[in-house]
Amino acid sequence: MSRNPRLCAQTLLALGLLLLLFGCVGPTGPETQRRDTVSIGTFSRAIDYAPYIVAKNQGWFEEVSSKYGKTVEYTEFQSLPAINEALATKNLDVVFEAEPPAIIGYAAGVDVRIKGVGVSLVQEVVVPKESGIRSVSDLHGKKVAVLSGSSSHYGVVKMIEQSGLSLADVELLDMNPPNAKAAFESGQIDAWAVWPPWIEQEVVEGRGVTLSGGDVFIQSIVAMRGAFVQENPGLARDLLGVVRRAQSWIADNPEQAQSIIAGELGLPLEVVREAWPKHDFQPALGQRELDDIQAKADFLFDAGLIKNRVQVADLIDVDLQ
Repeated sequence: MSRNPRLCAQTLLALGLLLLLFGCVGPTGPETQRRDTVSIGTFSRAIDYAPYIVAKNQGWFEEVSSKYGKTVEYTEFQSLPAINEALATKNLDVVFEAEPPAIIGYAAGVDVRIKGVGVSLVQEVVVPKESGIRSVSDLHGKKVAVLSGSSSHYGVVKMIEQSGLSLADVELLDMNPPNAKAAFESGQIDAWAVWPPWIEQEVVEGRGVTLSGGDVFIQSIVAMRGAFVQENPGLARDLLGVVRRAQSWIADNPEQAQSIIAGELGLPLEVVREAWPKHDFQPALGQRELDDIQAKADFLFDAGLIKNRVQVADLIDVDLQ
């Protein structure tokens, strides 16, 4: 079969341009650029990201990363699947979130590890101030909004069961925080299980009160992509050092920290102050915490939210010192 030399040359040129376009060859491809960037993210906005918020505000992440010739890129994710997709595609290196997203990602084969705990806090449920609902047991027959698969989902289920009710007694509605806020304020739901600052906004503005009877806590974790840690052990260690530095600074400078967080999150200072006592800004990661994370992993599996059972001993890696 004869070949047209001009056509072959044009074909090779087109292939070469496509390879360059998609970053498969050449020094300017995305993989080369990613090696020079540390991508740090959060799920939505939350007061329990205080160490991240303070460190970002003070430029401490940049200070450490620049020593390794890297710049820092920040991303705020609005959905849980987007976080694990970014980890799977190597577009995210470090993420501040609660435990369930990391568990869900790990169960699906995403290369993620829990490297530490930034903050721990108490799970709460808010109800309309004029509703007359004052305890979890009063939620019988009521509509409760919560983000499915979140730490608050686990928390409200545990609170319901501890109150003597069954899940059949309560209607749980899967809602992300912005939608749940709108539903709460328009009277479409009877209660809302969520994390700060959402609850505190309703309390401070006089629309809501929190229920008594809850002792479930959430751990705001620091997770990292496994390959990132393996390829950058020194940087990974130093980034965790930044988190510890921020934790200590927050403990020593609570009023200044509150002002920084209010400013960075665009919140009234009164809302941050309302939430502050509910947080432990220097949390431990002992057996109690490990057992709690395992309970959340078991809950996600039993609820059919993950297909593979997760042993948290395989997910948690806090050996960087």
